[in-house]
Amino acid sequence: MSSVIVQIDHESDTPIRSQISRVYAKAIRDGVYKPGVPLPSIRALATRLGVSPATVVAAYRELCDAGLANASPRSSFRVTGAIASVSLINGGSTITGAYAPELGSGRGIFALNRIEPDLRIHPAREFAAIIAAVAAADCSIGGYEEYRGYPPLREAIVAFDRERGIEADPVNGMLITSGAQQAIQLVARSLPSGAAVAVEDPCYPGARLAFSGVGARLVPVRASDDGLDEQSLAAIAAPGAVAALYCCPTYGNPSGKSWSEASRLRVLEASRLGGFLVLEDDYLGDLDYLDERLPRLSSLASRVPGSRVIRIRTFSKCLLPALRLASVTGEPALVARLLALKVADDLGCSAFIQRALARFIADGHYQSHLERIRPRYRSTREAFRAALARPIEGLEFDDPPAGLSLLARLSGSVDADRFAAECAREGALVSPGEDYWVDRASGVSFLRICFGSLSPDEVAPAVDTIRRAAAATRDASPVYAMI
Repeated sequence: MSSVIVQIDHESDTPIRSQISRVYAKAIRDGVYKPGVPLPSIRALATRLGVSPATVVAAYRELCDAGLANASPRSSFRVTGAIASVSLINGGSTITGAYAPELGSGRGIFALNRIEPDLRIHPAREFAAIIAAVAAADCSIGGYEEYRGYPPLREAIVAFDRERGIEADPVNGMLITSGAQQAIQLVARSLPSGAAVAVEDPCYPGARLAFSGVGARLVPVRASDDGLDEQSLAAIAAPGAVAALYCCPTYGNPSGKSWSEASRLRVLEASRLGGFLVLEDDYLGDLDYLDERLPRLSSLASRVPGSRVIRIRTFSKCLLPALRLASVTGEPALVARLLALKVADDLGCSAFIQRALARFIADGHYQSHLERIRPRYRSTREAFRAALARPIEGLEFDDPPAGLSLLARLSGSVDADRFAAECAREGALVSPGEDYWVDRASGVSFLRICFGSLSPDEVAPAVDTIRRAAAATRDASPVYAMI
């Protein structure tokens, strides 16, 4: 077998796990690794590359997701030997002409490792028809768009939010970006070099990478069941302690939990005292399938004069991930700074998508879409609760909150790396908890489970894969100890 060289670029925006998986995917497709051949052991590759075993597991899991590898209980991960097609149960898409996971029962893969909507009930065709209609009526749609974003889109977003008590200035206080990740990255780059940035812990890894990637010093603020830990919050409320706080108060990632209004007000008071900017990641708030009507930090800020909030909202989870559009609202001076940084990146977002989205929102289609899908996600969540009512030995779950994900805690007898590999072998992809904590060791006994891509009928079979993986992990001897 030929050796495969992986060069890790720690400055790249591409996650390290994806850098690893891409190299091995190419090696498999080029025939360097033949069907049935084992991939390097997890611990051996982790040692050679200077990364954690969980990162290697995540990379191999991406190969499984692509149908290029599978996990077996006694021999780690192997290149798959069957040429087949396999349904990915996250929207009905199909991988063909590639090595598919050897799932002897014919099951599909439950993609529980990503917070994704169930695309089978989202309006891709309808949205495409609106793009075509707008293009037929306006030839300028093929040109460059205004740098801040298409003005009618900004106005439509502000009008939509105003009905929910959220005010923003569509002219000077809003910027359209290429997804929430770009927005977070722009905020990170706008901060002084070497600034201290507080992050909700655990939190979305993309935010942590964005801030650490520009040299910020991360200050973890422990998350409780009802918001941020008050003692940790008091520490960052000292004037000058931090320049910014990143948080996800509504359906947080990875826990899916939301903060109470009192907790939100405490964060705003800390912002006032400490003078720091609060970056509110509102990635899923529009879904609100339990009709909780949770107040956003940006809507509460007027009650705490002197607090500073910038809000990011994306349409990736509640509408279509392919849109790659988000809005950023906040202080005009800061938005202008973000605009200058964005222009240096990509000038502007797609006029096709922006103009179609403007019409989709203004004509009431977005609201109608939300009303149509909410009962479905509510049913999926209830099915998940029912499936977890029967305990899984070695795992503990919180009651599934009203988001699309939750955390599972593994007992000391269950090895997280082994469990993730067993889940992949059984046909379920899960995310290791290490990815979500600033101190990765804090997350070694956790896994994030996402259920948004499932239909209610798929929930029980998906949980059964987790149940089988837990049993296999308990019953089998360790398989990753040998290098």
